[in-house]
Amino acid sequence: MKKLALVLTVSMLPLAAIAEDYVYDPGTYWTVTAVDTHPGHFDDYLENINGAWKKSMEMLIADGKVLSYRMMYNVNGANDEPDLYLMVEWKSGAEMLDTPRSYYDAQNEKLFGSLDKGQEQNIKRGEIRTIMGETLLREITFK
Repeated sequence: MKKLALVLTVSMLPLAAIAEDYVYDPGTYWTVTAVDTHPGHFDDYLENINGAWKKSMEMLIADGKVLSYRMMYNVNGANDEPDLYLMVEWKSGAEMLDTPRSYYDAQNEKLFGSLDKGQEQNIKRGEIRTIMGETLLREITFK
């Protein structure tokens, strides 16, 4: 067993050396949500997320889970492209993937007063927008 451990340790050394030779460093994780607003409801949607979504992001930042958030408007989007991208920079992949559902339930109760009222708001948002997809990205920077 000791020989196997020694062989595995020695065989991993070149990988560590190679990793240092990369021209980039891995950075933070980002979720990017593509949103298509229904015709005539772009401003309605922005008004809506200026409330709950923005407060939610600020709560996540205060709790140390999120570093930043941004919105990007697709200025010259085609008919089959989203109008808006909501971007969230997570402190770590673990914060994004391993935060228990109970945390978000408690956050919704703070934002809306109850889970039922939060669900009602989510349904109303669904009437003015369509989520086209969500992507998980990891930032890389050159050394």
